[in-house]
Amino acid sequence: MFDLDAQWRGVRDSRLEPRIPTGVVLQTIWLMFICRLPSLNALDERRGHRLWRHYLGRALPSADEIAWESEQLILTDVREVLAHVYTRCLRAKVLRPVYGWRGAAIDGHEINASYSRCCDACLTRQIETAAGARTQYYHRLVVLELIGPDYRLLLDAELQAPGEDELTPARRLIARVLLRFPRAFDILMGDALYACAPILNLLAEHKKYGLMVLKDDRRILMQDALALFAGQSPQVVEQAGTRYERWDLDNFTSWPEVQAPVRVIRSREIHCQPVIRGGRPATQTTAHDWIWVTTIPAALLNTERASTFGHVWWQIENQGFNELSNVWHSDHYFHHHPVSILAFWLILFVAHATFHCFITRNLKPAARIGMSTIRFAEQLFAEFILDPVWVPDG
Repeated sequence: MFDLDAQWRGVRDSRLEPRIPTGVVLQTIWLMFICRLPSLNALDERRGHRLWRHYLGRALPSADEIAWESEQLILTDVREVLAHVYTRCLRAKVLRPVYGWRGAAIDGHEINASYSRCCDACLTRQIETAAGARTQYYHRLVVLELIGPDYRLLLDAELQAPGEDELTPARRLIARVLLRFPRAFDILMGDALYACAPILNLLAEHKKYGLMVLKDDRRILMQDALALFAGQSPQVVEQAGTRYERWDLDNFTSWPEVQAPVRVIRSREIHCQPVIRGGRPATQTTAHDWIWVTTIPAALLNTERASTFGHVWWQIENQGFNELSNVWHSDHYFHHHPVSILAFWLILFVAHATFHCFITRNLKPAARIGMSTIRFAEQLFAEFILDPVWVPDG
C-alpha cells in the first residue's frame, strides 16, 4: 500500500560520497521502530542475523554509522515520506471526517532532560536541587496530529529552538502544514496555550477554525462569558450515566486582538459511577467543568458536536505522546543531535502510521478480538526474527 522501500530511496542527505545508501539507513530505523527495539544499541546486538541482508540487500549498518548518517538527512525529504503516507491513507479512506469535519490537534512534548549531555540546540532551565541550582538541558517539540473516528496520523513536528517559547515553533508548524496540506484539517484543537490571537488569526487567514481550551489567562473574555452563562439555562443531556449541562454563546468581542468575534462553550459534566463502600453498593459522583473558545459559528457546528471536538483534543496526549513514550520508546534520544532527533521522530511517525493502518485496516475484526496492539507488535518482531527463511549466523 505504501511502497516504503521506494520512498526511503528518494530521501537525500548531505554526504558527498556515501558508502551506505540513505534508503538503507532509513529502512533500518523504520524496522527498529516496527520491532519496538528501544535503542540503536539494541538494534546493533542483532547484527548477526542474516535477515538483514535479505531485507536490506546488505549487512546492517552499525549503531555509530546510523547515528552519524542521521545527522546528514534532509528533513524536507523525510517529511515527504510522511506526506506520501498521508496521501495513501486519504485515498484509502483511512482518514475519515467526524460529523463532516476533519480535525487536527496540536501540542508540545518534552522528549528528555539531562544535567550532563547537551548540544547547541538544547533548551536550558535552572533546577533547584539539594546541592544547589543546576542547569538542566532538554529538547521540546510541537506535534500536529490528524484525528479521525478510528484512526489518527501524526503528520509533522517542529523542534523548539533556544530562546523561543512554544508558540513560535507551533506557528511555523501550522503554517507549513497549511501550505503543504491545505485540506488536511478544518478544525485545529489545542490546550489553553494555543488560545492566542496569532494562532487563531493564522487559521482564519487560511479559512480554518480553532477550538481551544479557555482558562483564566483570558480573564476579560472568561468573565464576560461566565456572567452571561449565569443568566442562561443550560442545554441538559443525560447519556450513559453522565449528565451534560452545556452553555453556548457567540459573537464575543472581548478579545480585540482576534480578527473576528469568538464563541465560548461551557460543558459541565457530572459522572455517576457505581462503587462499593464498606461492602455496600454506593454511587460516586464527580464533576468536570470545561470551557472552550472557538471561531466556529454555531450555525456550522452545534453545541454538542463542538463539545465532542473539544474532548477529542486529549487524544494527542493520551493516545499520542503516552503511547509513543511507553510503547515506542520515544522518551529518550536515539542520537543527541537536532537533525537526528527530529528525523527519528518523523520516521517514528511513519512507523506509527503504517503499524496502526495494518492493525485497523488489514486485520479483520475477528482477528483483533482479545489482542492488544502490543501483542501484535510482539508477533511482528517474533516472526521477523524467527522466520525460518532467515537463519541467524552460526
